[in-house]
Amino acid sequence: MISTLAGFLLRRWGPGRVSQISLVLCGVGAALMAVPSVAAIALGALVMGFGYGMTNPSGAELLMKRTPDRRRNMVFSLKQTGIPAGGILAGIVAPRATELIGWQAGPLIAAACCLILAGALQPWREGWDTDRVPSARMDASAFSAITTIWRVPALRWMGVAGFNYAFIQLSISAFAVTILVTEADFSLIAAGAVLAAVQVAGLAGRVAWGWVADRWGIGDELLIAMGVGNVAGAIGMIMVSPAWPVWAVYLFFVAFAASAYSWTGIFMTSTVNRAPPAQAGTVTGGIGAPVYGGVIFGTAALSLIAEAMGGVANAFAVVALLAGIGALALAKARRVTRADG
Repeated sequence: MISTLAGFLLRRWGPGRVSQISLVLCGVGAALMAVPSVAAIALGALVMGFGYGMTNPSGAELLMKRTPDRRRNMVFSLKQTGIPAGGILAGIVAPRATELIGWQAGPLIAAACCLILAGALQPWREGWDTDRVPSARMDASAFSAITTIWRVPALRWMGVAGFNYAFIQLSISAFAVTILVTEADFSLIAAGAVLAAVQVAGLAGRVAWGWVADRWGIGDELLIAMGVGNVAGAIGMIMVSPAWPVWAVYLFFVAFAASAYSWTGIFMTSTVNRAPPAQAGTVTGGIGAPVYGGVIFGTAALSLIAEAMGGVANAFAVVALLAGIGALALAKARRVTRADG
């Protein structure tokens, strides 16, 4: 993963330039996906993946230097709202643009936005990249992002938690509609409405929990509580049935989403707070490897588990187990940090 090279990339070019490179790669990738060719679309997805992998390390490096400790959870949580907000905006704009222009409209609009934003960052680039080392070369230390995570015990436990929490979030995104249709007798349209409520709850939860974490200084405790909430939510997914009233279904899924979707900003803050001095971006890139691992393998693994266990709902017993492991890993990271500290 490109994020594991974060230490070298940030040292060589600085977080401002890396942010610009990321946007350009995402723009080029999106433009390639507008070409009516399977090969071009596949290449576009690859290029976009390289760009996307740079966003969190560069963003963390910039925000860590410029955000007071007392506001860090809120700022990082606001940053993370860009992902669901972008998805919502794409869902509104892309279909209308497709009707007017054609199917290429969506990726081309995304490409244009990325390239324009890359250019808009240029006036600030010099001020952001004062610590860069242009003479830095690619060597074994280029992969220090992942080795730092492994070397620091608290960060190692954070990596375990990040994998599990990402797995759980993707499980809801991928299988909420399936469970609603097969277990609760919802129509596809009604299930889609619940999924939309889940997305909104996740976005609002990121902001709300980020504020709470800063207000009372309980970021680690909130993450552990979210893990406990995820255990309860996963067990609840097994119990969804046609006997549930519609309002109870909405309440349950919104509550589960407020826990399972809202962890990323606080998790990133807790991670960079444990980073060695001046290595916020490096550590964010390293922690991205297990987190992206949960994203990549979560849906596929749960599909296989569901097949083996006779249904998607039953597979959430495994999700509950992983949620518990994630919460325990965070508790262990907290204990190790206090012992070292």
